[in-house]
Amino acid sequence: MKDDVSNSRKLHFGLYVLALTLALAVRLARLEAWPLSDEEARWAMQSLDLLRGLRPEVGPQPLYVWLTALAFFVLQASAFAARLVPALFGTALVLAPYFFRDRLGDKAALVLAFWLAFEPGLLAISRLAGSPMLVVSALVLAWGAWRQGKFRVAGVLAGLALLAGPQLWPGLLGLLIASGLRRGLFAAETTARVERQDLICSLAYAAGTFLVAGSFFLLAPGGLGAGLQSVAAYFSGWIEFNGVPAQRLLLALLVYEFPALILALAALVRGILRRDELTIALGFWLLAALVLAIANPGRQVFDLAWALLPLTALAALEVARHINPIEDGAWETLGMMAFTMALLAFSALNFTSIALWSTEASTLRWVLLAASLLLLGLTIFMVAYGWSVSVAVQGSVWGAFIMLGVYALSAAMAAGGLRVDRTVELWTPGLRADYASAFTSQVDEISQWKLAPAMPLEITVAGVDSPALRWALRKWNVTVSASTVLTASPDIVIVPGDAANPELQAGYRGQDFIWRTEPLWDQLSPPDWLRWALRHTALEGQETLILWVRSDLFIDSQNKTP
Repeated sequence: MKDDVSNSRKLHFGLYVLALTLALAVRLARLEAWPLSDEEARWAMQSLDLLRGLRPEVGPQPLYVWLTALAFFVLQASAFAARLVPALFGTALVLAPYFFRDRLGDKAALVLAFWLAFEPGLLAISRLAGSPMLVVSALVLAWGAWRQGKFRVAGVLAGLALLAGPQLWPGLLGLLIASGLRRGLFAAETTARVERQDLICSLAYAAGTFLVAGSFFLLAPGGLGAGLQSVAAYFSGWIEFNGVPAQRLLLALLVYEFPALILALAALVRGILRRDELTIALGFWLLAALVLAIANPGRQVFDLAWALLPLTALAALEVARHINPIEDGAWETLGMMAFTMALLAFSALNFTSIALWSTEASTLRWVLLAASLLLLGLTIFMVAYGWSVSVAVQGSVWGAFIMLGVYALSAAMAAGGLRVDRTVELWTPGLRADYASAFTSQVDEISQWKLAPAMPLEITVAGVDSPALRWALRKWNVTVSASTVLTASPDIVIVPGDAANPELQAGYRGQDFIWRTEPLWDQLSPPDWLRWALRHTALEGQETLILWVRSDLFIDSQNKTP
């Protein structure tokens, strides 16, 4: 008996290690493949300026700034290093179910760990520089450590969460609202008592972590004030109407989280009918997190991060409920599973054809889709009625789970930017500098033409507000000016594409290039949205800049041979 328990623990430990390894792999893979967006570069530049000793004004995410500055010091400043810290915190989140396995159950906790490893929204957020993933991971792990009696660890993680950004406050508000609703509904249920000495211990470690990490080991005391700015930064979003439309958050849930929504809905219906406290509590948390994310006028799509946790937990509970040994007719159950997968795949292919290629055969495709689903339903009924209910239910459910898993994996690859071609996703905030690599290679080539290569290029960015541009030019001496009127003659001048600069045409040679792109979400029609949901491509607007290079830097101007 002891050997069986020991082997079971080793198996569970190995599976958690496997989930953690997979999560790390998908978060680090091709992490530098795409240039930083403006919003990402804004945070990365704070870390780089700190490393250069420039004492930048740190925003309300000092934890990211300090840790990324350390990553730049060890690895050098790059897109990979800028996104490394959120990727590591996102990987650590996979361990959270281990601390809640007494409530979820061992099976559901393992399912949730693997689901978190590939969850589309959380994967996308983990691969964004300066994302809220630091807050989400630190706070959830602090909660889990507290439940396991690791009060010092919980205090340290809570202190880190205080320094991680303004997304801490909607997370705490959502948990408090859900807890209040749960206690109101289950008033007779006993709650765990908090010992005063344990609370003091955790608060002491949280305060110590906040002081030490917030001041970067007393090297940058300004981080303490930046950490406190997160309160004002969050609540200012409620009075600044500059967020994305609310329907975009709902669309992200429908497209990226379709499998989780289906399974979570099934779990909620069953849990409400059975008055299951855990399921209803997760439902309250999901509702509170969604309301806080959608109601905020300064909303962003990544604000859904807190809603994704209870949503995924509910889905994992539903999946775990159906992972059982085959009760009756193993081959028959597997056959039913294969038949279900085949019909669902056939339905998906017909739907894809309807969405992507509007032809005269669309009516026939709709008929085939409806017929295939009707055939599946009739087959399940006939097998259950004439053969075995367990074979019909278990086989069809397993087949549906596999097809939903394929969809979820495809959505995760797109959301995380892991596809070969660049896709258009809802999770990326700010404008994208898709052509940064081509631009920097051109500037590199120009720097090799200079007669005095020991002297770095002098570059002036005039009238362009783009943190991604400053990040792309981080190797050179860059002067940023709000005006396009020049008072000197730098080697390179970068101005907006519509700027009129007749004085540059005399001593410079210019070339326009595409710098930033932005999906034109508001101009997409319903068929366009449907095509985007399947292919993750959409119409994009482009911003053009002009690169002016002083004429004497060109090779032909330096050649004095007649």
